[in-house]
Amino acid sequence: MWQVLTGCVAVTANLRKRGISCDPVCGYEEETINHTLFECHSARQVWALSLFPTAQGVFPSTSVLTNLDFFFWRFKDIPSHEIFPWILWYIWKARNDKLFSNLDSNPLALLRLAEDEAQAWFLAQAEAIGPAVDPIFAGQPSGNGGYGVSRSLSSYLCFVDGSWKETDQFAGRGWFCISPRGDDPTMGAANIRRSLSPLHAGIEAFIWAMCCMIGADNESVIFLTDCSDLVKIVSSPAEWPAFTPYLKDIQADIEEFATFSLVYVPRSQNGKTDNLARRVRSIPHLVTFVNNFPPHWFV
Repeated sequence: MWQVLTGCVAVTANLRKRGISCDPVCGYEEETINHTLFECHSARQVWALSLFPTAQGVFPSTSVLTNLDFFFWRFKDIPSHEIFPWILWYIWKARNDKLFSNLDSNPLALLRLAEDEAQAWFLAQAEAIGPAVDPIFAGQPSGNGGYGVSRSLSSYLCFVDGSWKETDQFAGRGWFCISPRGDDPTMGAANIRRSLSPLHAGIEAFIWAMCCMIGADNESVIFLTDCSDLVKIVSSPAEWPAFTPYLKDIQADIEEFATFSLVYVPRSQNGKTDNLARRVRSIPHLVTFVNNFPPHWFV
């Protein structure tokens, strides 16, 4: 947001001011920040589908500051108006996908992904799925029939974690998935031969969780992890060449989802999967568990 407010977004108008020659992105000669996020045809489609009221000459307007003023002050009565930063972010990501990969984004799918990721972030901040306590199933279902999940959520929330200790024979993998329909959560835990590092264990846990979601036909999933390096690896794979074999598997799995997102959450919000991964790591023989109730060795 501060980059938008201070005019520091790398649109072609700003790049030309720095002496960098750029071709028009969408046929519009002057690509400003406001044009990219609000006035471009693809951006207007997203805003028209959102809960924010649009009107010619009012919103979106020709001024980026006026448009942001609507979000900060004039749209406060609109339900879930706080999601606008995620919508702006995904409009920007869609612009980059078109520019660098020639990929077109579906406006409705983009909006739903932004809404779901915002919802996942708010749930994590509010500890809406319950505190990180031991055992992990001490929390009670919420009044809406789920585990603190709003009915407006349209994607599965899958928390993932890996556990690694240099002196142990095995590394642990765990995931905990919450359904948008309010069904009982499902979970998985497995141990494998200890890998090279805690980061390797986290990546292997993430890949296994994706495979489990694909096997369960969960087409729209938001994965949540407390490993910031894992988020960086997935978002900027070219900067992590040492993990290329893993990245090939990750990219192949991502293509199986209708909508996919990987979100960082604090460790305090990932207690369920952390406990699963740690417990299964300590078992002296190979174990794989997937179900909607805790395994006997966990209770």
